[in-house]
Amino acid sequence: MKKLLSILLLGILTLSSCVRDDIDACAGTVHLYFSYIYGGTNRFFETVSTDTYVNFYKADHRYRELKIGKDEIGLTSPYRFLKTMEDTGEIEIVSWTHDDALDYVDTPETPLGEGYVKLKEMTAGSGICRPVNDLLYGRVVVDAGPRLQGADFTIPHVRAVCRTRITMIPPTVEDNGTPFGRAASTIIPSGPEDYVFHLYGTRSGVDYNNNANSDEVVLQPKCYFDENSSNVTTRWFGSFSSEGKFLNVDVIIGNDEVAHFDCEPISLTSVPGNYVDLVIDGRYVKPIMEVRVNGWKLAVIESNI
Repeated sequence: MKKLLSILLLGILTLSSCVRDDIDACAGTVHLYFSYIYGGTNRFFETVSTDTYVNFYKADHRYRELKIGKDEIGLTSPYRFLKTMEDTGEIEIVSWTHDDALDYVDTPETPLGEGYVKLKEMTAGSGICRPVNDLLYGRVVVDAGPRLQGADFTIPHVRAVCRTRITMIPPTVEDNGTPFGRAASTIIPSGPEDYVFHLYGTRSGVDYNNNANSDEVVLQPKCYFDENSSNVTTRWFGSFSSEGKFLNVDVIIGNDEVAHFDCEPISLTSVPGNYVDLVIDGRYVKPIMEVRVNGWKLAVIESNI
């Protein structure tokens, strides 16, 4: 009898604790997992090196935003939090990885579906932007269940950009000082800071549904000198879909435009696993550019300058 009374007393105390603390003591725990499936494997944690922004929506408006660091989650280590009264029933979760080149426009007052990410201009009004390094996007609708019930959610991510790289094989100088295939007055730049690559035909960002917007921009990735190949190149960067526009590439050395490539009908799209390599050979009177997709040569284009 005493044992039964003890059990009943414990139950009453537990219930009163839930009521007193607005049932926080009994709230279910949410386990939030992240995935980016490529080649049948979750590669999220080997792909993402930044914070991830996670937005929660209910009744078409955002009620929570989380900024989750890479060190807070792992393949078998979910992000955990206790449910609130809003974390019940059907909720929608939208996720973006972080990149300093982007503005993330999604305030609590922004209706569901109207948030977006957009590249920052290098100079206001110029239309020239630094590209993102990479960008993953995730979206899932879940039934969170009642407040007291725990839940496990996985946010599946896709790549929101096409991986792109531009490389230039510079003109060479023969022993007599004459650049190969060029006039003797050609100046060979001393470093990558003398080179500028402009990539045309891409958009400035994507909306909440991962659809490219209508704003065309010029991408200007940062160049560096590859000591192994003696080429001037960029690191892999992310380009938003060109949405029906065709690519164009300008090469500027110093203040002079030395090559222009019209790449019609080649465009960019964020197909999982695709990467586009634009290799410019500047050792000719008219430089040529090879367009390689996943290592395969797709086209050879001659400059029209």
